[in-house]
Amino acid sequence: MDEKNQQGGTEAKEMDERNQQSKPEAIEPKEQAKQESYKATAQHREFEHYGDAEDREEEEALERERQRLREERRERRKQKEAAKKASQRRRLFLLLLFLCVVFVALFLFLRKGSPAQRGEEKTSSSVAERAPIEVYYVEDKGSTKGEELGTYLENAGENNASVNLHTLIYEEGKEEDLKQALKEAKAELLLGEGSEKLEAFLEKYSVEEKIPYLSQSSKKLEPGNNHFVLEKSLEDQAVDLGFFAYNEAFRKMGILLQEGDEKSKTLAEQLSESFPEYGGTVEIRAYKGEEDFQAKLSELEEAGIDLLFLPSPGEQEKALLSEEKSYNVLLGKDWDQENFPGDLELPYPVYLYGRENKAFTLVEKEEESSASSGEEAQESSDSSGEEPQSGSRYDRDLLGILSKLRAEVKKKSLLQTLESMSYQGECGEYHFLPGQYCLKGQGQFYEFQGQEKRDLNP
Repeated sequence: MDEKNQQGGTEAKEMDERNQQSKPEAIEPKEQAKQESYKATAQHREFEHYGDAEDREEEEALERERQRLREERRERRKQKEAAKKASQRRRLFLLLLFLCVVFVALFLFLRKGSPAQRGEEKTSSSVAERAPIEVYYVEDKGSTKGEELGTYLENAGENNASVNLHTLIYEEGKEEDLKQALKEAKAELLLGEGSEKLEAFLEKYSVEEKIPYLSQSSKKLEPGNNHFVLEKSLEDQAVDLGFFAYNEAFRKMGILLQEGDEKSKTLAEQLSESFPEYGGTVEIRAYKGEEDFQAKLSELEEAGIDLLFLPSPGEQEKALLSEEKSYNVLLGKDWDQENFPGDLELPYPVYLYGRENKAFTLVEKEEESSASSGEEAQESSDSSGEEPQSGSRYDRDLLGILSKLRAEVKKKSLLQTLESMSYQGECGEYHFLPGQYCLKGQGQFYEFQGQEKRDLNP
């Protein structure tokens, strides 16, 4: 019995061992299947992860595209709104402009009144625009230039509306009285030429009161500030003289001037530079008195001159004109006074460098038309028995300058307006630079013998 129990226990034990050995073999396939399932799940999750990333990128790209399209639509809406507002503003502006035009036209129509009233208004506005400039002509005692200019202006007709001319006499030692008179009269512009002291007084006063000072000539090489000389510069005059002398076949020029005449000295120096450029030569002599005049003249004659230039008139120079000479004589601008040659005896031909320059083509045409109208005025004045007052070219240019000056004056002073102005006159073209010679243009030359005058200009 015991043996059977022992044997049965042994068998049970062996059975257990066999069960134990067979159990791992059964479990091992299950583990493997489980692990494979885990791997498959991991791979599936990995695939799902990659798929989600790609989907997200696509979604982000689509979102960006949708955002871009929304911004474009928003920008187009803004542009349409801006264009619409601009169009509305334009239509509103045109409407307002139209209403303003209608209002102005209606206002002008209502205030016109009768034709007689319109004529009166036109006349009054014209007078207001041409309010006369208070001009003072200051001259040396014994001079009649101011009176002659006043006579011309009185006969200038409607052009005289721009000028209110007064004359005053300069006397040495009474400068303060003259200054006080000008201040009390509220002079706006100064005219005058004559002695060096007169010119210096007018230059000083024009600077102190900041008003323009105009003159036809100057005793100074460089005029003072606010002094406008209505003449050509010495350099331009030298060019005119040299060109004329060479064209008239003169090759050796002598210049005789009084010692101390700085203006004539400078002109002679300029001429000694310009004439050789054309192929000529220049000899300059300065004299002190009558005896020295003859001595210096003899030196020039011995030098073999064929043309003698006398810049300024003097007693010795005037006496020389009546003598027979082996050379020709050319007179400077200072000789060209009103009614030249006057009382001078000119038995032999002399040349004169005129103050007036050749007018430009446009001005010549205007001058011809004015000349024809002048002839008609002459005929009418002859029939009425009145003598016409024409004035010189300088007088006409001066009046034209003053008329234009008054017309252009607005908010600026007369001095400031003049400094920015130019004027085309009969004597040439004027450019108004303070302290300088203002006239430009081609010089005119004449030949005199006795009282006969011959124009040498083409």
